[in-house]
Amino acid sequence: MHSSHGELLHLVRGCYAAFAARDLDALCALVTPDCEFEAPGLPDFMPWAGAHHGRDGVRRFVAALDAHLIFHAFEPARFLVDKEAASAVVAGKAACTSRATQRRYHNQWAHLFEVAAGRVAQFREYPDTAAQLAAIHPWWPAGPLSVHGR
Repeated sequence: MHSSHGELLHLVRGCYAAFAARDLDALCALVTPDCEFEAPGLPDFMPWAGAHHGRDGVRRFVAALDAHLIFHAFEPARFLVDKEAASAVVAGKAACTSRATQRRYHNQWAHLFEVAAGRVAQFREYPDTAAQLAAIHPWWPAGPLSVHGR
């Protein structure tokens, strides 16, 4: 049984609200027990990168983000819901500062949510990893940290 467009949109918006509030109990209630959160990159360079499994993995993923980044803005802007595939794609932007380097960067991203049994079963993010890497590593030359120049 597929969720309706409204149910999928409500679920995804709920995930963003819980993430923004750092209410990890609420976020974990919206995901399946065996969910997978995945971020591209090499964990040796971006500690939140890789696959994070289960609700404990979700908690580790958010903790790694917060240990390395200060979020100034996080704005999901465009929601594309496919009720037949029980999935949603969200495009948005963020502004963060690296705790290690104090470099600020702007990031446009897309997120893919796949839903099973009314909860998020898979989450994959597609960020500007070059901007992230340039911001978090002191060996990267300083300069504009966004391809969009903001």
